[in-house]
Parts: sequence; C-alpha cells; structure tokens
Amino acid sequence: MAGILAFSLAGYAGSAAQFSSVLADDKTEALEEAATETPGAASAVTSQQFTPGTYTATADGIGEVTVDVTVDENSIQDVTLHLDNETADIGQKAGDSLKEQILSAQSADINGVSGATVTSTAVKTALKKALDEASGHTSGPAEVKMKPGTYEAESYGFFAGISDKIRVTVDETSIVSIEWNPDEVSGDTPVMRKTVEKNLFPRIIDSQSVAVDGVTGATATSAAVKAAASDALQQALEAGGSDASALSAFQNKPAKTGTKEELTTDVLVIGLGGSGTYTALRAAEQGLDVLVIEKQGRYGGTTALTSEIGVINPPRIQEKYNQGNDYTDADAMKEAWKEYVENDEKPEILDLYFEQSGPALDWLALDHDIEFDWDAKPGFTEADWYKIKFQWLPNHNPDDPDDNRFWNVNKIEIAENFDKLMADYEKAGGKYMLETTAENLIMEDGKVTGVKAVSNLDGTEYTIHARAVVIAEGGFLGNGELTEKYLSDEYYPLKGTWKVYGSKGNVGTMMEDAIENGAATYNIGMPPEVHLAGSDQFIPVSAGFEVHEIEGVISAAMGTPMVWSAADAPMYLGIAADSMAVGMDGRRFSSEEGISMLDPWKAGPNYYSIWSKDQLDKVKENGFHQNFDTVPPSAFLGFCGSIPEGEPLPELYDVLGKAEEMGFVWQADSIGELADKIGVPADNLKTEVDNYNKYAQTGTDEEFGKPAEDLTAFGDGPYYAIKMASYSYNTVAGLDINDKMQVLDTDGNPIEGLYAVGSDSAGVLFSEKKPYVTFGGINNGWALTSGYIAGVTVADFVNGTDNAADILNSEVLKAQ
Repeated sequence: MAGILAFSLAGYAGSAAQFSSVLADDKTEALEEAATETPGAASAVTSQQFTPGTYTATADGIGEVTVDVTVDENSIQDVTLHLDNETADIGQKAGDSLKEQILSAQSADINGVSGATVTSTAVKTALKKALDEASGHTSGPAEVKMKPGTYEAESYGFFAGISDKIRVTVDETSIVSIEWNPDEVSGDTPVMRKTVEKNLFPRIIDSQSVAVDGVTGATATSAAVKAAASDALQQALEAGGSDASALSAFQNKPAKTGTKEELTTDVLVIGLGGSGTYTALRAAEQGLDVLVIEKQGRYGGTTALTSEIGVINPPRIQEKYNQGNDYTDADAMKEAWKEYVENDEKPEILDLYFEQSGPALDWLALDHDIEFDWDAKPGFTEADWYKIKFQWLPNHNPDDPDDNRFWNVNKIEIAENFDKLMADYEKAGGKYMLETTAENLIMEDGKVTGVKAVSNLDGTEYTIHARAVVIAEGGFLGNGELTEKYLSDEYYPLKGTWKVYGSKGNVGTMMEDAIENGAATYNIGMPPEVHLAGSDQFIPVSAGFEVHEIEGVISAAMGTPMVWSAADAPMYLGIAADSMAVGMDGRRFSSEEGISMLDPWKAGPNYYSIWSKDQLDKVKENGFHQNFDTVPPSAFLGFCGSIPEGEPLPELYDVLGKAEEMGFVWQADSIGELADKIGVPADNLKTEVDNYNKYAQTGTDEEFGKPAEDLTAFGDGPYYAIKMASYSYNTVAGLDINDKMQVLDTDGNPIEGLYAVGSDSAGVLFSEKKPYVTFGGINNGWALTSGYIAGVTVADFVNGTDNAADILNSEVLKAQ
C-alpha cells in the first residue's frame, strides 16, 4: 500500500481544516505581528534624572513580558528583555532589535519591530513603568474620563489576510460591552471567534482590564481582541479628554487566587477533544461519576473541526442506509493494513478496531443524533480503495454544492455537534472544567489514584482523587523537548521541533509523567501526522504588501472572502513542483511534486528550497506556472488564497528581502557560500545542484523521476535558500495499551487505574518504519473507537464487574 496521508484528496481540506482553527495556538507566530499598537504607551525620558540602579517591570504581550533596565543618574546603561513567553519566531526574535532601539533612543519612545507589534508594545509599556519608577514618577495614571459611546477597532489574529473587528461600548469610566462588529467581515475561524466571545469578552468586562489571560487554545484571536480593545479604549479616552496614560487603568493583570481544592470522582478524563468526549460520555452512561478537565477554553478539540471519520462497516447504519450491505471488504482491508505496517502493529488491537469501530459509529450517530454523509468514501490512493470514510455534516460550501475540495465554511456547525454530545454528557451526570491543566499523576503503591491540576484562570490548585484516570491529551507534537526525545531518526530524520498545524497545546504532559512512572510506549518514534508544507515564517500584512481579494470566492479555512498576497511568495517557491528541495543534510529527499503535501516529512521538521536569480527573474516576470488552487497549503497557511498562475510578481525581491530580514531566507553569490549560511554541507549542496542541472538538461531525474517539465536549471546567481517547514497535525503514537485501553508498564502489565485513548495510544496500530496509514479518517476513527471501548472498560474496573464485552457486542446485536 502506498501513500502517507490520512485523508483523501477529495477530503483533504476538511481534515486539514481542523488545523486552521486549532492551529490558532501555533499560528500566533505569524500574526501577533499585525496587532494594533497601544497608543500612548511610550514617553521620552532623556531629560529626566534617575536614581541609579536596576528596575524591573512587566506588561502583557502574547504572554507576560518582563523588562530589567539599569540606569545611572542621566541615562539607560543596559536593558534585559525577558521574552520567553512570546512566540519564538516573532516576539523572541524581536528582542535584539528592541534592545538596540531602546539604548539608542535612551527612552521608551521607540518604533518597535514591524511584525512583532504586540511584543513591542508590551516592552515599551513595561520599560516606561520601570523608567517612571527610576525617575520617581509615582503619581499613577491620569484620571479616566471617556466619552460614552461605541468605538470600533481592529487587529490581526489567526488570519494574515483579514483583521478581527470589534465594537467596544463604554460609559464615562468603564467598559460596558464588547462584540464582534456585525457589519464587517472578521478574520479567524468561526470556532475561535465563538470561543473568544464566550470566554474572553466577559473576562475583560468583569475585570475591566485588557491584561486578562487570553483563552487557552485561542491565543492568536485573544491577542487580537485585546489589542483592538486597547485601541478602542484609547479612542474613548481621547474623545473624553483623558491623558493617554489613563489607558493603564485598564491594563491591570488580575491576581491569581492560589487557593487549593480537593475533588473526588470515579473517573477523571484528561482532555475534552474527540477521544476524551467519547470516553467521558460512555462512562457517564454506565452510571459512573465522571469529571473531565481540559486545558483549552472549549471542548471538542481538533476532532470537532475535522471532516471525516474512518470506521469499518457500522452494522446498524448499514441496515438503515446501505440495504444491509457491507460498505467495504474488511478482510482485504485488514490484510492491506498489516502489509503496509509490516506486521508491527499489535494484532489484537487492530482486530478490536475492525470489530468495534462500526458499532462505535452506530452509537455516536444513531444514539446521539450526530449527522454524517452515509455515502462512504474511499481513501487517498488507489491502493486504499476501501469505503470507510464518513463525512461529518454539514460539510460543504453552501454557495458551491459542486465544490469537492474545500468544505469548511460551515465548520462551526460541525463543531456544534459537540454541543449535542456535551448536553448528553451533562444529562448523564457528567461534569467538566475548561482551562484547567493536568500537571502530574498521583501514584500510590504503583497505582494511579488521581491527578494534580491547576486552573489556567485563577491559579487554583486541584488535587483530584479518581478510581480511574484516562489520558486523552491528543499527543505531544507541541512539545519540542519530547519530539526531540521520542521521535526516531532510525528511518527518517524526525527528531527536533515541528511546526504544529493542530493544537499547540498538545504537549504530552501526562504521557511523559506516565512514562516516568514506568509506562511503556509503542511505536512512539514514528513520523508525525504531517499534512502540509509551508514557509518557516510568514510575512505579515503590516509589511505593506498588497492584499488582493479573489472576487466571489470564500476561504475554505476561514469562511471569509479569499485573499492572496505576494507576501506569501516564499511559501509558494518552497512548494512549487519546479523547485529543488534539500534536507538539513543538503541532499534532495523526494520529487518536489509532492512536497506541498505528500513528502515534506521525509526531510524532518525543516527543509530548504533552493533558487537562483535566473529562476526567480522568470517568476518575477511571468509568475508561477503552477496552479496552486488544489495545493493544500494555499488554503490553510499564510493569506489562505493562492497566488494566481501566471501572475507577474514585480515585488518578488522586496518580499524576499523582507523574509531575509525576518530570518527565513538567505542569499549568497555562490552555492558554497549559501550552504555555509544555512548550515548544510557545502559538498552535498554543490553536488545536488550540479545533478539537478544535469537532469534539467537531459530531461531525466535519475533519483526521483520528476517529470521533465518541472526540471528547471539553476543558471546564474545570486542563489537563495528559503527555510521551509513540515506542518503536522499531531504525533500519532505514544503509550502502550492492551485491549481494554489500560496503559501497560515496561513488563507488559497493566498500570492499575490508568488508561489512554486517541493519539496518546494510536501507535499500537502502526509502525515506526512508516508514516500514518492512508485509508482516511483513521485518527478520528481511533479516537472514537478507543473512547467507546474505554468508557465501558473503566466501568468494569470501577464497579469490579466483567460486563464490557457484553456491552460492546450488544451494539452489533441491535442491527440483527
């Protein structure tokens, strides 16, 4: 069986769409750049006298920013910026420039760094506080007096192409209400807007502060709203005649309570994505006392935003919708699966998946009224022609019923299916807490008896006692230390920090704690679930390159008017079929035709796209000769609209210059010099360029078989390298389990009281030698099936019974 992806070409947009929202965590790094600056945060101090010493102050950026400034009587001598909580690619990289500006200006009155406005504003605000203290200015902010009314403001969140637009209504001294501007199109996904509206808007109003914590899992959208709200308040203050410094009255960070609390439950589920939701609902239906804690500010996780679920022959559904016939040849599919993974799976778990995934979908769809398209679809390649994929409904573009590529305009409606599930869960007596993070397992005599957790909002520390704990965290891709530690370089260069096109909050905290307490792993080193390739960074709209709206077309990822910009040219160069790509060893690793979606993971977390000035001149004059409309990154990264085929790009070198300034493009006069700049072996890169030129001349790619029409000789320099990245949805494998979803120790024995579902245990189905299987929707199929099973096996454990097999098999009997 060939291929690597989890979703079909007809369905890739939906599967990847999960990323568009859940990538909210990860995509902040491309978007804090455009958040509106807070006016009035800076004031010159060069004429002030200081009391010598070092002064420290903090302000709210993407995270908390701390500034240490050392002064003598008349000048700033040194400044240290603590930016660990800012995004690595944007905020942290701005540190050197910000420090240089401060020392040069001898003031907090600096320009800041284009593309890192949120961080820049936080640095200026904190520096001003510290300098005020140094100069003895302790009078506090000016009196707050606003002109009552409604003020409009905007800032950029998740989406690089369209800003988030809000309205803030105030009276003379306080914030009265916040709403999305109903008259304007806002960026960001509907799910993120809904999450922020539900959680952040009241948080700001209740605290009368824009320095409240953003919603976990909606970082970019939260940052945009806080920046826009600051702008609106500044307008209101100026209209009311207040001094600009009065804004600081709305910048107080609410204190954490730090209280401690003990809770007791039968079952504690950690994570409220798909697998956690299914586990909790099933367990509650068995009469258990169930509590779920979820670190994000919403439930459903990535599963709530996907397009399809892969299950085998649901019996009751077949009776109702397929004339009682099987959708697929399960025996043939199982053999194909086993052949692909080279029999590295746990056969008893694969058998269980084939037996129970169908009844699990019966339970979800028919017992809980969740709608799917019952015309099952096959997988990604001809070798995967098994009809197992069922699409969530609604899952289409209502304005284009023939659009079979991009379906997520209505993703918010798909996410609302989880409203139904959570209503059923609460009706069954279940409880849940959002924005609550599990920190470590409680172990007693080798048994798991609970979890220590903390509220992200008020700092409350919880000790949660439980008879059974289910890990449903969604993998560990968001934790660079763990991907470096656990991913394997044996077959491919996988170790390192990966770009997350899913939930950056999936950091594997409890998986790692379980391993440290003796849990075994299974295929944990296998490739992550890579779906896309894109540039390592993205040029923000604040850089000033024109944004073009594609008339009458709605963005699949955003549900907003689709736009494109030449600012995305580095990404398109890096995924173009006529490019040459090399890994971190300076060697080609695939035919570049599949580099946008199929093959980037083979290079590991990053690769380089190499170009000559001769090649780039042709792109500048004639545009790309490739139609990118059907290439996945064009819908989900950057401005989310593809640069049109044949569109001249006169600003190409300006764009590359900006990318070079940002640190993800390099140029050099020779290939050897370029290799030195990007840190790959010069001999390797020279050899690859020479070979590629030969292949272009002969029309035959002797290594990877790329068609002659996509083989373009390099020609003369200068030469350019673009740092590209493999954007992954998630890790696939983690803990070892048995057929009851119990976590096993390194001796193969169950760890009493500990279970794992979803991505935290899916490695039992796969192989470290291969990427994720291509049948389609298996990630969601396993999330459902493992949760469906765990919900009844934990009931057996808690109740001391042996009823799970009967309960599971009863679903099959319902169809007879």
